[in-house]
Amino acid sequence: MRTQKEMLNLILSIAEQDDNILAVCMNGSRINENIQSDIHQDFDIVYIVESLEDMITDFEWINKFGNRIITQFPEAQDLYPSELEERYPILMLFDDYNRIDLTLLSKYRIPEYLAEDDLIQVLLDKNNLLLDIDSSSDSSYWINKPYQKIFDECINEFYWISTYVMKGIWRNELLYAIDHLNICRRMLFLMLAWDEGYKFNFQVNFGKSFKYLPNYLGSNKNSELTYTYPHLNINEISESLYIMIEMFDYATVRVGNKCKLNYDTGDYVEVKKYIGYKK
Repeated sequence: MRTQKEMLNLILSIAEQDDNILAVCMNGSRINENIQSDIHQDFDIVYIVESLEDMITDFEWINKFGNRIITQFPEAQDLYPSELEERYPILMLFDDYNRIDLTLLSKYRIPEYLAEDDLIQVLLDKNNLLLDIDSSSDSSYWINKPYQKIFDECINEFYWISTYVMKGIWRNELLYAIDHLNICRRMLFLMLAWDEGYKFNFQVNFGKSFKYLPNYLGSNKNSELTYTYPHLNINEISESLYIMIEMFDYATVRVGNKCKLNYDTGDYVEVKKYIGYKK
């Protein structure tokens, strides 16, 4: 497996030899001092370019990165609609299991790029386009302190979707039930993140899909979370939902008290009756 130094030297060498590439930046976990490094980290690289069209007309140049075992061009897919403007991601996994998530970015989109992410390290800047970057931090990934409206919406979403979980169970449509159970779990993660985030004045990054959240929860909560992942079984799915409700209610009261947000525990009593929750 090529080392980080070897990969970065290669990434920079390709950029230096191409006049169309004006600057190189790196984002993500490899420049986040708060994240423990490992061999599975991607190289999240941005090539800022003069002409995006010239870079995506012929992809022969990406062979310089090495032998790829799989490549994805998200913006060229019909499977998902295109959402980016003057950006073009290229995702590459190599035969030595290094991975580069490369984004080609038009120089005209630099202001938006700098505004959306504080975790940026400039590796190359041929024309001094990025002088405004003083330092990098993961502050743009910190969990936001909840305000009343989003707090209410999280609670409402959790309980509204819980009714779909039970509808799937009652109809024996278990794939449907599981799909909606996963939405409930995302709301639970958000509420747990708010609860834990308060301890750090909401200056904490729980990662994509809340992947770092278990590091902040105690062993008891982590054990409870494992029981929210059922098999495709009616009893297990309903029990998982009820465990989520117990965890969600506990965290919601705590977040409401800590953040001085209004929450009446009686608001969803009738919903709980409807879905058969009796605790």
